[in-house]
Amino acid sequence: MLFKSEDKNQRPVEYTILTNRFSMSFPPDWEDRSYYRFEGPVEDGVKHTIIVTIENNVDVPNLEQYADLNIKAVEKDLQGYQELKQGPVTLDSRVPAYELVYKWVPVKDRQVYQRVIYILINKTGYILTATFSKKTWKMLGTEINKILMSFRVA
Repeated sequence: MLFKSEDKNQRPVEYTILTNRFSMSFPPDWEDRSYYRFEGPVEDGVKHTIIVTIENNVDVPNLEQYADLNIKAVEKDLQGYQELKQGPVTLDSRVPAYELVYKWVPVKDRQVYQRVIYILINKTGYILTATFSKKTWKMLGTEINKILMSFRVA
């Protein structure tokens, strides 16, 4: 969580990052580019992860455009990218989100699947990225989906 410490007649003096484990103060020219990485079980040779990326001051007017910009970047950057599914979804908290499911080939003879959930709330973007294999989605897909759909902003 990011807080500005400022006097009404002066520019911000510092930014303070608060989490449940630590806090740090930064000068105003530093930018919060937080992300969180959660690791699940290793199955079928895949280390299951969910990464939560937080983007502050997103200058895009709506969720669909935010998702589209990010999807185009993924398409461009990933070797062997193949879209499997995309469209609007609703989180358990009734927050609208946008989903992308794709596979890509990071190295020869290895396919990785990812499910990405894009969320835009008050100019803050959240990108939830889950990694799995085709086989492990069948084993862990329900659990991964419950985790992704449980996302809430405090």
